[in-house]
Amino acid sequence: MECTFWRLIIQASEGEYVASSPASARSLYYLLWSASIAFALICLPPLLSCDAAALKRDFVLDFSGYTGGSVDDWLRTRHFTFEKDAKNRRLLQLSVANDTLMLETKGHLSGFLINDVVNVEKIKRVRIKWGIVQYPIDVSYRRKVNNEALMLYVFFGTEKISSGHMLIPNSPYFIALFLCQDEQIDFPYKGRYFHTSGRFVCLGKPKPNETIVSEFDLDTAFKSYFDKNRTPDITGIGIGIDTSKAGKGGTAAAFIKSVEFIGADSADAAHGPAANRAQMTSR
Repeated sequence: MECTFWRLIIQASEGEYVASSPASARSLYYLLWSASIAFALICLPPLLSCDAAALKRDFVLDFSGYTGGSVDDWLRTRHFTFEKDAKNRRLLQLSVANDTLMLETKGHLSGFLINDVVNVEKIKRVRIKWGIVQYPIDVSYRRKVNNEALMLYVFFGTEKISSGHMLIPNSPYFIALFLCQDEQIDFPYKGRYFHTSGRFVCLGKPKPNETIVSEFDLDTAFKSYFDKNRTPDITGIGIGIDTSKAGKGGTAAAFIKSVEFIGADSADAAHGPAANRAQMTSR
């Protein structure tokens, strides 16, 4: 909400308030004086009323507010686009209930829900509330079967880095986070491509239908994985689903409730030097 005081100052400077007499001049003076008091009482204490977006670095993406109708259309209003098999409702079923996005695969597929409107600066950590209903069968990064029921991609900066294959588009740096059964937790796996710009990290091994709240230090991980002194701003996120090589027909299911990016000040206050952590609750 823009503060009324600043609108009054702008209007006065642009000549909208013109004193035609001493009495009207005094009225204008008291009007601006009263507005300045209102500004001090309303805008300053929370430091959010004047321009919350400019002052607050933390960012939360959740799936609340769905009231029915096409899930695809609702996700589009939230700036998601559908790529590859994510467009195919025969292969990928999407639903929203209880502020939760459910993704269920009905066959072998590889697809993405991309949101490149997300643009957040000076982020330290990410907190994800999510879980697995059914893990894909016979998959493992250690065995080079790189499939997962749900992957959260976090993209950094705008520089396009080579994918390592002439037919695969280049990409900004990214860290992709997922839940697993067999992988090593917090280990930065490399995929088949994007060896220079991408890492894949398992954050936990929840049981089916459990909700895990994962926290991950993006800033430290980026600098370590890519040998950088500075972490670029976050410039997009993606939700990936890949069961293209999974056993038993590629069926799997997962859910996600929210993604929260936490600024450096908030993260330090909440956790200090704490390492990545996870909490489990029943769904």
